[in-house]
Amino acid sequence: MVLLAEAQEFLETENFEGALEKFDELCALPVQSPLPLLSRATCRLQLKKYEGVVEDSEKVLKFLNTDIEGHNEEGCTTVHSLALMRMAKAYKELGKVDEAKNAVMRKNVIEHKLGRDKNDNEDEDQEERTKRVQEEKDMAEEWKEKGNAEFKEQNWNKALEFYRNGLGYDLYNPKLHSNACLTLIKLKRYTQALKHAEQCILLEPAWVKGYYLKGLILSSESKIELAKEVLQKALSIEPDNKQIKDLLEEVEARVDYVESRLRRRKAADKQQPANPSDGKDSSDSANEKEREVLVEDVDSDEDYCNEDGCRTPKKIKLRVTRKQIFDTVVEVGAAALGIAVVWWLVSDSD
Repeated sequence: MVLLAEAQEFLETENFEGALEKFDELCALPVQSPLPLLSRATCRLQLKKYEGVVEDSEKVLKFLNTDIEGHNEEGCTTVHSLALMRMAKAYKELGKVDEAKNAVMRKNVIEHKLGRDKNDNEDEDQEERTKRVQEEKDMAEEWKEKGNAEFKEQNWNKALEFYRNGLGYDLYNPKLHSNACLTLIKLKRYTQALKHAEQCILLEPAWVKGYYLKGLILSSESKIELAKEVLQKALSIEPDNKQIKDLLEEVEARVDYVESRLRRRKAADKQQPANPSDGKDSSDSANEKEREVLVEDVDSDEDYCNEDGCRTPKKIKLRVTRKQIFDTVVEVGAAALGIAVVWWLVSDSD
């Protein structure tokens, strides 16, 4: 209690360094509450120690979520909501925009499920609010059905428009996110599709459809290792899902194929002969393979004519080996030497 009181005094005077030291001591104790971690995250945020903010916020999320007072201005009524807002601010400062948006979305989901959305009309009583929420859900369902009809006709853009209209009424509807995701996959707009798939997982972690769609997107983008991980996660939730099993089998086959090609390529690289351009004279190696040499020959400087007519001379490429050239040179040299010897003998006898 003494440490906490001292930390609070430092906070009141905005001495965040001093407060951080006290919260470090508190957090080093066997922690039974998320509040010291949450307070330390607040200090670290003020001191621009953003990585530490994320670390503390993740630890807070491992505790049971409980109500908290005094942060309604941030739309936070629970410990988890406040931790996620701290995390979002830290990610934003770190330049991790997608992570920041995801943290805000997670906070909104918590508040929405508790019926504490910060956009709720404060003058609205419970009965009115219940009626309004139901009307919004009904409108979202109508747009979903319209989108489904367009999807069956393969009118992908129109279907997507209707699904997004539905999300305007019910942003936290996982089926609308799922349908929008599948439509974007049909349009090959994988980056946007991935965001909807991740929202499905966030909103309904036990529903394998989000994992399946994410795995399908990653596979389509040739990110097969990541796709394999996601689909294995889905299969751990629903082991008998044939659709996921089939896709996972296909992805694993692609992984095996890529690995097999890499192994063959490495084996081929090891078997390749030494490159003669590395400074080693090719004549130094007795076992070096014969290399083929292209020799250009010209028929004649003039047109060649026979009974079939005339043609313009052209170059003929003959493919011979160095050994053949060497043997030819030796034969010509031997013949010339023989002629010279005979000539010398004849001359000497005269």
